[in-house]
Amino acid sequence: MTPGQWGRSVAKAMIAITALLGFVVAPFLYLAAPATVEPFYAAPAWQEPALAGIAIASFLFGFAWMIRIYRSDPEPDQRAWRYRERD
Repeated sequence: MTPGQWGRSVAKAMIAITALLGFVVAPFLYLAAPATVEPFYAAPAWQEPALAGIAIASFLFGFAWMIRIYRSDPEPDQRAWRYRERD
């Protein structure tokens, strides 16, 4: 197995682990958390849904970016910058 093939298999495993943890385990833990734990201070009512929304949006953006990087062409054509002739 070449280093490139090894890297793609590792990337595929990382995406699978991220998908499992992000789409299955994290929502389960969020829903299974006890509601009886009181914070040390009284937070505004809008703070929890806003932070949860930011966390979900950040995770989805990062996961989509991982998929984009994985699907990109590992060997670009001759027009790529690293193949250009130097002046």
